[in-house]
Amino acid sequence: MTDTKLNILAISGSVRAASLNQGLLASAKELGVTGVEIELYSGTVGLPIFSEELEGPNRPQPATDLDSAIRNADAVLIATPEYNGSLPGGLKNLLDWGSRPYGQGAFAHKPVAVIGASMGQYGAARAVQTTAGILSHMGANVLEGHLTVGAAHSKFNQNVELQDEMTKKSLGNIVSRLRDSVLMKSAV
Repeated sequence: MTDTKLNILAISGSVRAASLNQGLLASAKELGVTGVEIELYSGTVGLPIFSEELEGPNRPQPATDLDSAIRNADAVLIATPEYNGSLPGGLKNLLDWGSRPYGQGAFAHKPVAVIGASMGQYGAARAVQTTAGILSHMGANVLEGHLTVGAAHSKFNQNVELQDEMTKKSLGNIVSRLRDSVLMKSAV
């Protein structure tokens, strides 16, 4: 491998700055997995609700910025909480924007890993599964096997810094597998 690092765009399904999922992504960045640079995406809150009337020449700048960020990344890491048994509306809106234009969306053929954290015992498992299903339908190359962190509030300190070593190891494994999937794809 060369000195060039793969760029992974990290997207949180929660827009709250001190969320467990924001903390999970910040921890992924801090782990320093070899050959990887993680960029934290912060534009979810500025995306307008998707409408076909806003496509083409009417596309708002935040949607264009999202499209560029996804297309310029080698891979995407999404961390989602679970709201009412599913993914948050803001994340679904982001995925809708990322699927356009139809058949040519930024997520098409993009390696993506989905992880999630929640205070509940299942660690946002339903939201992670739903998000992975949507991404697969959009044509993304979704990494098999997901990380779900249950009782996540007990694994972070008061500054939302991941303290649990087993979770750090699992998170590092997901990021490494995502990196390896990009490298395998480019070797073909």
